Amino acid sequence: MAQIKCKIKTMSPILGAAFLSLVLIGCRGQRSKEPPIIPIQNMVEQTSYGPQSQNENYKDGRAYRPQILETVEFGKDKTNIRLYQGKEPESTEQNPIWVKKIPIEINDKVMKQGQISYNVFCTPCHDYAGDSNGLVTQRAGGSIRPSNLHDKERLALPVGKIYDAIHNGVNNWNMPGFASQLSVEDKWAVVAYVRALQLTRRASLEDIPSDIKAKNGWSNKK
Repeated sequence: MAQIKCKIKTMSPILGAAFLSLVLIGCRGQRSKEPPIIPIQNMVEQTSYGPQSQNENYKDGRAYRPQILETVEFGKDKTNIRLYQGKEPESTEQNPIWVKKIPIEINDKVMKQGQISYNVFCTPCHDYAGDSNGLVTQRAGGSIRPSNLHDKERLALPVGKIYDAIHNGVNNWNMPGFASQLSVEDKWAVVAYVRALQLTRRASLEDIPSDIKAKNGWSNKK
């Protein structure tokens, strides 16, 4: 009998917890006009203020706070139009004027980053050489043919337009945009690398800086 009583005492809390769990589960999904019971409030209920109301937490007493100087609202276009959109400030939606000069400093580090980003995001379609013979084209048997970066139309594109294509995509996202995958600097780095790829097909010895030609002994080559 003592063993049975001991087992009953041991099982009672377990059975009670199981019964309580069933009761609580049974309450899920029940509709009620009464407000919900929230044991831990955290920030569920907060004081809200209208745009023209007072708030004693600030020295000026205003609930509506003025915009902090030199800040940009999240999700809004940045103020440096050339850098963030690849357009001149006088551009309009109907008449964009694309920048013709990359608005960041170009150096070896930028070119290397451009190559890395290009290899990751662009080569599946445009190939490493930019001649539109990437794996996507090969797998599709040539039925899907992206732009050849070396044709006359692409060579004539301003750098701002290339940036816009990388940022927003092309032809209703036949080529997707990479606004979230690449930073502004990385997108311009890709633009610089694309221009370098284009130069590989049409550059001459005269285009190479004299110090580099002299260092490599190319000055006297024909």
